[in-house]
Amino acid sequence: MTRRLAGFVAGLIVLGAFAVGAGPPAGAHALLTESTPADGATVDKAPTEVTLTFTEALDPLLTVIHVLDASGNRVEVGRTEIPGLPNKARVPLGPLAQGTYTITWRTTSTADGHTTVGSVAFGVGVPVAAAGASGPSNGVRTPTLVSIAGRWLFYAGLVLLLGASMVGLFVVSKAAVVSVWALNGAWAASALGLVLIVADHLATTHTDLGELLDSLTGQKLKAQGVAIGLTWLGVCWASLRPSRAALGAVGLGAAGVMLERALSGHADASTTPGFTVAVQWLHLVSVGAWIGGLVWLLLALRREDPDRRPALARKFSRVAAAGLGLVAVTGTLRALDEVGAWSRLFDTSFGQTLLVKLGLFAALVALGARNRFRNVAAATASRFGGLRRLLRAEVALGAAVLAAAAVLTGLAPSATVAAAAKLQRPAGITVTGSDFGTSVRARLDVSPGAAGPNRFDLTVVDYDSRRPVAADAVSLRFQLADRPEVGSALDLTREADGHWRGASSALSIDGKWTITALVQSPAASVEVGMELTTTKRS
Repeated sequence: MTRRLAGFVAGLIVLGAFAVGAGPPAGAHALLTESTPADGATVDKAPTEVTLTFTEALDPLLTVIHVLDASGNRVEVGRTEIPGLPNKARVPLGPLAQGTYTITWRTTSTADGHTTVGSVAFGVGVPVAAAGASGPSNGVRTPTLVSIAGRWLFYAGLVLLLGASMVGLFVVSKAAVVSVWALNGAWAASALGLVLIVADHLATTHTDLGELLDSLTGQKLKAQGVAIGLTWLGVCWASLRPSRAALGAVGLGAAGVMLERALSGHADASTTPGFTVAVQWLHLVSVGAWIGGLVWLLLALRREDPDRRPALARKFSRVAAAGLGLVAVTGTLRALDEVGAWSRLFDTSFGQTLLVKLGLFAALVALGARNRFRNVAAATASRFGGLRRLLRAEVALGAAVLAAAAVLTGLAPSATVAAAAKLQRPAGITVTGSDFGTSVRARLDVSPGAAGPNRFDLTVVDYDSRRPVAADAVSLRFQLADRPEVGSALDLTREADGHWRGASSALSIDGKWTITALVQSPAASVEVGMELTTTKRS
């Protein structure tokens, strides 16, 4: 039977690995993928607005963009807006003189509630070094001590509440064995943890409590607060009239809080949120039944009748084994989704923290196996000292596992960071223009913008609505300004995101170039003229 169960669990893990590994990467944290103007770009014409694109939908009340000149003065002339697309933010600009400008931003993802900050730089008429060493700063932050402490208390309290419900319903002989004082302490820990989480949000978003609670992120925090309040009613019931029904209500309340938390974390930022939220919720509940139950088993061994203690330990061991299997399967699925590649376990902060958590988990499993197959089997009414000692060690390791989980939930998943890096547009030169009849606008991003091989990224939109133009074909013509005989052409390829892209060595000589985009559509063909001066290749 044991071998069959092990084989079944292993099969689930393999199938889950195939299903998740073959799917799209996980998402979490609003990471910067593109800025207009691009980081390090030199534009000939001063832009009238700045636009930033992120990996996640943005919380409008918690998103701020500032644009600073070389003296540190703000040059934006309006509030930050979230136009049409929820993952894009923009701010209008006043007239800009020649010089360098820095775009600073702070935003919060509506999916997981994490705040990210960063900056990029561009030049108007002058070259500027990129603000990031290897592309735009995507805003990944290190979790604060307050956030880690808050999440640890929050998780630890909920895990203990679920453990109390599991032990009270399925292990002990009577509900009164569960300590009322410990039950209330567990609830207080979860409530205090949520308070610290809110305090961290206030500090990182630089808002007041009213503005935070009015935001989309604040609504999720309020939902968790309501769920904790309802759980308190179950705790009061169990405190005044201890019964299995009351402990069941406590467990349902704690499971509800965990569901609200899963809806506010990395799982909800996935491309398949229904599945990943369900897996994350099941993972949290199974951790509560297993690790949380260890604490209540220790307490019950003191309060239960001596003759019932061996049976108590054996019964808990069977229930804990089922919880361990669920923890292993659901944890594997979530890890595969959030890491995405073996190499990221070693070269990213998220992966390294996950390895620490896995190491602690393995040690916890080893202690549990020793307890089950040696101490539980040998336990008698008067001999269970070894069982207690290893249980204390298991509880300590369980607390360390929860601490690692608190750190992990504050880090951007490795798969998300890797996906954002692939989307980041490299620094170069951006030029814009419109046709003679002002029917279309064009923006051409050239990287690296120096003489020699370059990548060309052209966006063509309607002049008034700024919607993408449905073109059949787009090409570029190049002509050196002071030498008309030097020129070439390049046909661009339409990409899935609506951009037209190509690569060539058309900019073969340093100097000022005239570039004409020929846009052919079913209705008509138009030409958009632009001018570009190459930069020195680094």
